[in-house]
Amino acid sequence: MEPTNSQISIAFHGRGGQGAVTAANILVMAAYETKQFPHVMAFPLFGPERRGAPVSAYARISKQEIFDRAKIYDPDIVVIMDPSIFKSLNPAETMKKGGILLVNWHADLNALKKICKFPDGITIGLVDIMKICFDINLMKGRNDPVVNTPVLGAVAKVFSKIPLDVMVKIIKDQFPDPAKAGLNVQGARLAYDSIKVFT
Repeated sequence: MEPTNSQISIAFHGRGGQGAVTAANILVMAAYETKQFPHVMAFPLFGPERRGAPVSAYARISKQEIFDRAKIYDPDIVVIMDPSIFKSLNPAETMKKGGILLVNWHADLNALKKICKFPDGITIGLVDIMKICFDINLMKGRNDPVVNTPVLGAVAKVFSKIPLDVMVKIIKDQFPDPAKAGLNVQGARLAYDSIKVFT
């Protein structure tokens, strides 16, 4: 089940250096590209400005003009780019019923339920982004996985209003180097194919 309201709100939660802000920007560009959402906006919310500190980024995509520019408190879609976020906060608690929770997660759903409370009636997507990054060497430097582009491939799977081919096109446009573009696209496609969805 996917959100069907005319305005969809998305929250990305990760850590500094994982590209949450870039992910939100790519998502709104892809949403606009579909021509279903002529009104889009993306904005960050920074904590301490250091690598590894919690970072949130938000997006609104809408069929109608967007007037609300405040922080999103009850998102339709929550994307957890780093599960260690759950040690200090639980963004899933404020989700709308019927929403989508997508988590970069290496274990099963029962293990997630032990550390994260979320409302009934949501769709949950679990995908091991870290494994994908290490498998294809999608890294910044030696040991810094590129999380944001694969997670966008997973978003395309759980939110079909932004098809994978559109998401891939926008991802590819971000990289002038064809080799980097291809690797990021490969990560997005692998996440799309490997995500496990629970309704």
